[in-house]
Amino acid sequence: MSKGLKRLLTLTMVVVLVAALAVSCNKPAVENSPSPEPSDEPSPTPEEVRDLGGRIIKVAAWWDMTPQGGTPGGDRQVQRRAEMEEKYNFTFEYVILEWENVNETYSSSVMSGTPFADIATIEDNWLMQHYKLNEVQALDQWFDFSEEKWDPLTVESTTIDGKVYGMATGKWWPRGMVFFNKRIFDEAGLTYPNELMKTKEWTWDKMREYAKALTKDTDNDGVIDQWGLAGMDLDLSMVYSNGGTMASYADGKATLNLRDQKVVNALNYYWNLCNTDKVVYSKYLYGDNPPWDIAATMFEQGHVGMFWYQYWKVDSFRENMEDDYSIVLPPIGPDDPEQSYKAYITGHNFQTIPMNVNKPEDVAFIWNKWTEPFPEDDPDSWKEAHEDRARDDAYFDVLEYMYDNNAYVSVGLWGSVKAAVETWWGPQDSLLKGDKTVAEIIDEYFDTLQQALDDFLKND
Repeated sequence: MSKGLKRLLTLTMVVVLVAALAVSCNKPAVENSPSPEPSDEPSPTPEEVRDLGGRIIKVAAWWDMTPQGGTPGGDRQVQRRAEMEEKYNFTFEYVILEWENVNETYSSSVMSGTPFADIATIEDNWLMQHYKLNEVQALDQWFDFSEEKWDPLTVESTTIDGKVYGMATGKWWPRGMVFFNKRIFDEAGLTYPNELMKTKEWTWDKMREYAKALTKDTDNDGVIDQWGLAGMDLDLSMVYSNGGTMASYADGKATLNLRDQKVVNALNYYWNLCNTDKVVYSKYLYGDNPPWDIAATMFEQGHVGMFWYQYWKVDSFRENMEDDYSIVLPPIGPDDPEQSYKAYITGHNFQTIPMNVNKPEDVAFIWNKWTEPFPEDDPDSWKEAHEDRARDDAYFDVLEYMYDNNAYVSVGLWGSVKAAVETWWGPQDSLLKGDKTVAEIIDEYFDTLQQALDDFLKND
């Protein structure tokens, strides 16, 4: 290599090094940043997305549970259904059965290994039968029932041997309730019972006082034509409002509580209302074969001041009753340890997962998602279902009190045992007629009723 070429290469390298140095000197200095502090906030759990492989999830009831648009709440349900079905690759199918066929269909389909539904709606009076035959699944393994969305009445009334078998969200539908005729109360100058409820003055003795004042011969012909009180299953309603229960279940055994003092006192009080005070409308005034709900008809026609039965009768009153009515929770019985208002609950419905359902964990996963509350839901939206039934604002105050205070008591085992319920029809007639004392009724029927409970619990 020539000396000239060597000098050129050396010069070129010097120029390159100087240029590189100049560039590096013009770069801003990089400061050492402190390490970020560790966060106390837990990392969000990634949402689980399951592919259900196109399966159909059947949801059954004796009415159509298919989401219907046209209202804000309905539109949200329709949208959620579409989004969930696409996201998790499944399809909801809604099954409608006749009410009287649900129980038998539930059992026979589970026994055959192909349940008629993955989510099956039943009533409280049917659950124990499916439980003892191992036809219904405990739900605690898939659902957290401490979450606020779950209805506490359903959780409590479907808990058997420490496990929960039923689920429902939202407000439970009212059951045991006392209706009163506002015209009759106004004419007698009496304070409405739902006003007395606010100060806990609405008690059995107050109801008795009112019933006496409202029972009268309005046309002075010597015959009573207006009664203070009427109802169906009044004897049972009074047992439960007095803190009693007709039967209990624990550790696989049934106990008839007919000799419990709270029960005895309730039945004697009812007997005296019917036969000593004569303030309860008797269906036998109609004749030997009265319609089962003639007491409701008499209230509807304006001949009864107070009617104590199930809330669903309101639909008939709404359509057919000329007089204004309102509602109040059943009065407090003297022996109730809690001294609290409570509605007697029977016929309450909820959802279950039958045995032999394919991959029940997937069904539970979907139902948990489906029942999540919408953030935009109005907390007072429950009132919409009662707006065309109520005839005053106090009506809603009573219902709100009932929900806020969990004012309920479940019928329990008694409602599940058809043989016991039907055997009790005879004593109910005797209580109303007064042809036997309470003590005589208990002695005559106790063993038969206890045997009916025992036979029911046998797994045959």
